[in-house]
Amino acid sequence: MKNSNPIVILLLLLTAMSPLRGQLSEAIESELILLTDEYVKINPEASGAILAIYRKDSLPWTYSSGYKSIKKEISLQGNERFIAASITKTFVAVCMLQLEEEGLLSLEDKVFNYLDESILKQLTLFKGKSYEKQLTIRHLLQHTSGIEDYLDNGKVHLHAYQNEPNRQYTLQDRIAIALKVGSASTKLGTYHYSNTNYILLGLIAQKVTGEDIATILDKRIIQPLHLSNTALRSSKNVLPSMLKGYYTDWDLTAFTLHFNQNNPAGGILTSVHDLLVFGDAVFSGSLFKSTTTLEKMLDFKKGYGLGAMLFGKSKKTGKIVGHSGFDPGYTCYLLYLEKLKTTVVTVINQSELKVVMPAFLAVKTVAQLKAHN
Repeated sequence: MKNSNPIVILLLLLTAMSPLRGQLSEAIESELILLTDEYVKINPEASGAILAIYRKDSLPWTYSSGYKSIKKEISLQGNERFIAASITKTFVAVCMLQLEEEGLLSLEDKVFNYLDESILKQLTLFKGKSYEKQLTIRHLLQHTSGIEDYLDNGKVHLHAYQNEPNRQYTLQDRIAIALKVGSASTKLGTYHYSNTNYILLGLIAQKVTGEDIATILDKRIIQPLHLSNTALRSSKNVLPSMLKGYYTDWDLTAFTLHFNQNNPAGGILTSVHDLLVFGDAVFSGSLFKSTTTLEKMLDFKKGYGLGAMLFGKSKKTGKIVGHSGFDPGYTCYLLYLEKLKTTVVTVINQSELKVVMPAFLAVKTVAQLKAHN
């Protein structure tokens, strides 16, 4: 029987995809190849980078430059897995919005109705006043809670890598770390990006559904979209299929995978192919029952919506939305060009602190797409 499911069709195309398949012009393809090669060249501590593009009603296109690791023994194929870090937040936001559509919660619900009020009081304390009574789910989604980032500018990663590389972190463990890091950075209602917000969202989702956050994402997004290379919970058996992730010459692949198990703020394991499918599904609105839900997600404050970032806007592209991801070993971007109905994914295997011009490839790719449309 012929299958007319567009998601399945897209996945079949992605499976068969070669470096130069698609309906991009030869001129764009050539320029994008040069840009990807240049991105690797200006980041010699990285071994490789991948660029992937999907445009509505056309074949997807991908190009990989370099090698799977700094040993330069195996060339990149473009289907390697990696930790997409904060792009995870878009997955979690989709689930929270779906739960609201189903009447299981409201974004205006007070967080203390779901979580320990005494903990929230400590987290929201700012200049002698706590805001636990006013804190809503929307505040967490949009990073306007004021709550401090539990990762503490990378200090938590460094401590874990040096002292507890094999520790399993629960969501409660991460909140305990947040409490030690300190009270709120800003007053409630002020934008301040914090991974702690999405740890709290993970706990709320678990309270509402009775399932752990990895299972929630699996049932609501990963399975329906047939994302075969994506998971929030995985074993070390996936390591051979991963793009090696580095900070200078430190191989952080195994550490980053292990540290991020079940982490709703930044733990999604995925591939560029799966992110193309996910990005198109989210930002075309097909994961929601109502178009107003997508509008709500893309209502930006200080460039941040609900689990989504606003990267720019132009007459040709419309809004350029998506999310970035930085974690030990990886720098990646998921972009969606509204008017062109185009999804762009980039990844390089060096982390935020070392990669040169992290948005280079994403920005230059958007510029090329604009110039040829």
